[in-house]
Amino acid sequence: MSWFTRLCRNTGLMIHHAAKPVRGGRQVVSHKTQEKKVSDSVTLRRTTIEEIEVKPNGTDDNSV
Repeated sequence: MSWFTRLCRNTGLMIHHAAKPVRGGRQVVSHKTQEKKVSDSVTLRRTTIEEIEVKPNGTDDNSV
């Protein structure tokens, strides 16, 4: 990646983080479903959901 592309990307990320700061919450990283048909009337299904949870801490540097 050239220096100009990196500069543009980092500037865009900086503006995005300033406009929408992380306040906490959950973000789904991946959602996987596996199915196995055992018989005509039985289907086994396994669902795996990976999440990231960000908890805001009580001390902010910008608080007055």
